[in-house]
Amino acid sequence: MGFLERRARADDRYGSKPGPRSLGSNEPLYSPAPAHRSSADRADPPAPVSPAASDPMPAPAPPSSPEKSRGDLARLLGHSVLEAGVQEICRKYGLIPHSGASMSSALSRSYLARESGVELAADAHGVVTTVFLHFHGDDGFRSYRGEIPGGAGTDPRRTALWERLGRPVEMGDPYHDRFLGDYGPWDRWTLPGFHLHAQFAPDGETLARITLTPPDPPPHD
Repeated sequence: MGFLERRARADDRYGSKPGPRSLGSNEPLYSPAPAHRSSADRADPPAPVSPAASDPMPAPAPPSSPEKSRGDLARLLGHSVLEAGVQEICRKYGLIPHSGASMSSALSRSYLARESGVELAADAHGVVTTVFLHFHGDDGFRSYRGEIPGGAGTDPRRTALWERLGRPVEMGDPYHDRFLGDYGPWDRWTLPGFHLHAQFAPDGETLARITLTPPDPPPHD
């Protein structure tokens, strides 16, 4: 599989933001908004919030019919882009190195499939560290229309994710980024084999982006 140049750090590309570094997208893996644990008495998702009158987020692309599954993207996490199974899924989604090089060059730190709404980030050894699913047409990506990993279905709404996945283990409030504008709330689920972080639009309901990351490493004794 071909990969050329190292992609510029997201902090350099979009400006520095608090929290852990994002490895290939303009979405922070953990937003600077304060997080809080879900409670047992909160059975329903929070009601959508009204976005501010200024700096509105662009309207999402019209919903389309879900497409046939081309492979579980969560399975790529922790695996090398040189593995045959990973390359097969990359081919199905049309993922190519950020540099636009052929799939038989050197390793890359970022792989894009703008027509599919999918983005991967990898470490210096070609191991996939993060999967991004774009739903809002941002950064030149078309809206992702496939199955959301973890049994989350295909409906890109907050209420639908709560119905399929249950209450998230963490939630964050809407916030404003001085470089990127207004963001809605975010939710985070711990699922078998990976974490799923969902960022929503300022209306509090429309899904903007999904970020998949590997499970936390076991604590050292």
